[in-house]
Amino acid sequence: MAGQWLAKLGKLGKGWCRKAGEGLRGGRLMASAALLGVALLSGCASTVTTEVTAFGQGNWQNDPPRTYAFDRTAGQEPQLEDQTYEQWLAQALSGVGFEQVARPRARYLVSMEYDSNSRLMRIQETSYADPWSPGFYPGPYWGPYYRPWGPYGWGGPGYWPPVTTVRDVPVTQSTLRVYFKDAATGRRLYQVTANHRGEGSSLQAAMPYLIRSAFVQFPAESGRPRRVTLPLDPNDK
Repeated sequence: MAGQWLAKLGKLGKGWCRKAGEGLRGGRLMASAALLGVALLSGCASTVTTEVTAFGQGNWQNDPPRTYAFDRTAGQEPQLEDQTYEQWLAQALSGVGFEQVARPRARYLVSMEYDSNSRLMRIQETSYADPWSPGFYPGPYWGPYYRPWGPYGWGGPGYWPPVTTVRDVPVTQSTLRVYFKDAATGRRLYQVTANHRGEGSSLQAAMPYLIRSAFVQFPAESGRPRRVTLPLDPNDK
């Protein structure tokens, strides 16, 4: 919903309530929800997490006047998609004390870049038998002390081994970069990058969260990566 912070995001992922690990095996990316959970939206999650990194000039102070204009080349007109994102970005800047003015009056020139790429990611999932599920037949070892989480622990009498499955899922990484330049000198003063990875996601779906996360704790400490977690719009679950 243009002009609103929480745009319709759609469902960025399903079935991410699981454990696994991340690494490179045989030249292919292996991943798990244990690590991907901080970067992927899931059907059971209520938050969205992005990776944010900012860099600033050492002597830059975020002091008034905080006036800005969007930086475009002469004669350049933004596309409708750009206009929507600029509107969301303007709201974020307003939230941290910036005022949009005509370019001749602006102290800062603000610009944005964004892109996304998709690839298949190999996911390893582990599931366990549920003795209370319909149709489950435990066999001769079932009894008060022969449950998979009984007094003998996992692997004791009555233990049914977990089942591991591997599948490839489409994952999209969306990236937003926002730059601040001094309008008088053209020198870059501050920049912030926000990244989000999501199963079945898209740049358009992730953009409201990318913009919001980029301006949490603004201005951020230079060169220090951090994770920003935002609540997921209930309509997107």
